[in-house]
Amino acid sequence: MNEQIWRTFKAVSEHQSITQAARFLNLSQSAVSQHIHQLEAEYGTALFIRTAHGVRLTATGEIVYRYITHLLSILEESRQQVQEQLDMSPPKLVIGASLTIAEYILPHALPRIELPGGRQHVTVYMANSHDVLDRIINEDIDVGLIEAPIHDAKIVMRPFLEDRLKVVVSRDHPWARLSSVALEDFLAAPLIVREPGSGTRMVLEEALRQIGVPFSQLDIRFVLGTTQAIKAMIAQNMGISVLSPYTILPHEQHLFHLLPIRELALPRSLSLIHRHDLAHPAAKRLIRALFHLNWQELLTDPIVP
Repeated sequence: MNEQIWRTFKAVSEHQSITQAARFLNLSQSAVSQHIHQLEAEYGTALFIRTAHGVRLTATGEIVYRYITHLLSILEESRQQVQEQLDMSPPKLVIGASLTIAEYILPHALPRIELPGGRQHVTVYMANSHDVLDRIINEDIDVGLIEAPIHDAKIVMRPFLEDRLKVVVSRDHPWARLSSVALEDFLAAPLIVREPGSGTRMVLEEALRQIGVPFSQLDIRFVLGTTQAIKAMIAQNMGISVLSPYTILPHEQHLFHLLPIRELALPRSLSLIHRHDLAHPAAKRLIRALFHLNWQELLTDPIVP
């Protein structure tokens, strides 16, 4: 027994005609007759009396009509109540973002995203780029924002912002007077890096690999899990690091100096990833916003030479 059979029975009862009920329901007369036969088989009795002018309910049919009408009314009421609850709830959007993007890029973007209904319920899950990819594939999050180049047939990847990593030193470091640093000097300097799998680290590893320098040649003193921790160590002259210029906030500019490595290019694209079957309306609005924001105005970096 299903809702369509109940609606067929109700229509035949009220129209007192299989032909008119079929026209009202946009069904064939044979489909309507089959529904009635199924319902009569369920109850084990005839529910209609066939006459020369159509059909009319039997005594048992009158009982079934009262209950089915009541059931359909309750069913419709339940749907209205659920829709009202959904209308009251803000749309939910789960974003996976690498730490640099979550901490330094999304705070510029999220206030400018107008989600449907004017209400927002956004959850940001922070992890490295590979973890974000895994959660996209497993459908734990709607969209991902990552730093590392990732290729997977199951996902769509679209760059939305170009970045160029720089060496970051404290303002009282000897390099603070320089506009660039030689690769040889960089390789010999005490370095603070992110954990394996971080997008920032992967860019540095790949750039060194392309010029034939093993990552192990670096003088790594600390491996830290957040950019904020790395900046705190740099400020105390515990080493230098390679970071995105976007991670230096306006109130921190007096603490740090950024400079490129002359023989080492460190460009990268910050990218949006999602599954091919993405249908989340709020996610689509986020995507449109990301590609229409003027990042040069929002994320200018006045301390980069």
